[in-house]
Amino acid sequence: MTRTIPPTLAPLLELLELERPSVVTVERLAEMARSAGVPGRLNMIVRRLASRGWLLPTGARGSWEFVPADRAGPYSSQDPWLPLRGVLADRPDFPVRVALGSALWLLDLADRGPDRPEIAVPPGLRLPLTLAPSHRVTRFAPVLPAQDVQGLPVEAPASLLAHLAERPAVVRSWEAVLAVLPRLLERVMPVDLSAELAGRTAATRARCGYLVAPYAPDLVAQLEPAPGGTTWFGPRGPVRRYDTRWRVVDTTLPRAPGPGPDQP
Repeated sequence: MTRTIPPTLAPLLELLELERPSVVTVERLAEMARSAGVPGRLNMIVRRLASRGWLLPTGARGSWEFVPADRAGPYSSQDPWLPLRGVLADRPDFPVRVALGSALWLLDLADRGPDRPEIAVPPGLRLPLTLAPSHRVTRFAPVLPAQDVQGLPVEAPASLLAHLAERPAVVRSWEAVLAVLPRLLERVMPVDLSAELAGRTAATRARCGYLVAPYAPDLVAQLEPAPGGTTWFGPRGPVRRYDTRWRVVDTTLPRAPGPGPDQP
């Protein structure tokens, strides 16, 4: 499908083609329009670009998906992260992380990610409405900075491990997590894990020890069981196993933590 290029907008489109942003904010479009010498009100410029298929809505306020000429028509990239990219383009400091199964995928630890992208935001933070329908949201506040992967803020390996231990009930597939856990642990530095666990509950620390010790005992050598009783790994319900060292009641994992038959 051919898209027309009005002569007055050609310099702006040339700049967009040079930069090739997947998502562009209205503010950035205003800067580029001034740089290109494009006359007219910004809302009219955006409307003309959108009506011709050069810009598509992301669902996030104030940001658009740019559709370059080589896409041969006004077709979205179908990037599942477009709503999140739109939010971050408008609010770069928004404290969100790609989390859990999606983080394992973007960190190249899992072969595929969940059908619905998973993100984490701190407890109590108001979530932009555009993210709720398109992303699965969990509440978690990491200590370590995010890792930038494909322009997205992804949970650092130690943060991801702490997330698994703090919120085991929100994990969609523990079988998939256990399959890649040894590779995740190879990327977790003891100092980073200590930083992530320092301010968390004794229960989170005990769950982490229960989960990690069979694979990497040195990584959790300084952890102790939760004092004064047992810790539940998952919701209260039928008990699958009980770990005497960590005093963890496991109602969730499909098998005991530890290398499987095809793992060293």
